[in-house]
Amino acid sequence: MGGARLAAAALTAAACVWRAPGEHAVIAFAREPRILRALDTPRPPDTLVDDVLDLRGHGVTGLASALREAARQLDRSRAVRKVTVLLSDCRATDDEDPGPAALALPELLIIAPSEDTEEAESLARVCGTRWAALSGPAEAPSVLTALLG
Repeated sequence: MGGARLAAAALTAAACVWRAPGEHAVIAFAREPRILRALDTPRPPDTLVDDVLDLRGHGVTGLASALREAARQLDRSRAVRKVTVLLSDCRATDDEDPGPAALALPELLIIAPSEDTEEAESLARVCGTRWAALSGPAEAPSVLTALLG
């Protein structure tokens, strides 16, 4: 991940911080999930966005393990509405089907890069969830707002 996708991830994380400043988690993932901000561990928003901007895509994508980590984070939430926002092309490159982990989440919203939506659309269909294509980083906050309704 780099360039426009990285900028979109940073803007989406910033939008989540702004919408739910007290209770949100940010999880990056490659082969294994990496918690950038745990649900109940405060971090300065600028540090979190900097950490997102430092990410670089590489190797295997373990989407199912990232979704399971999202579920673990949400288990500690006090929120009435427990939403997972997945910013991804949803192309799992390990051998694990992300469908069961996605179905276990209370509410999943998928934001996919507009030039690569086939797998995201398929996962959304399997889960019966909403998804949207993102044409560029500047759209991230408005796409997130539209999906959240």
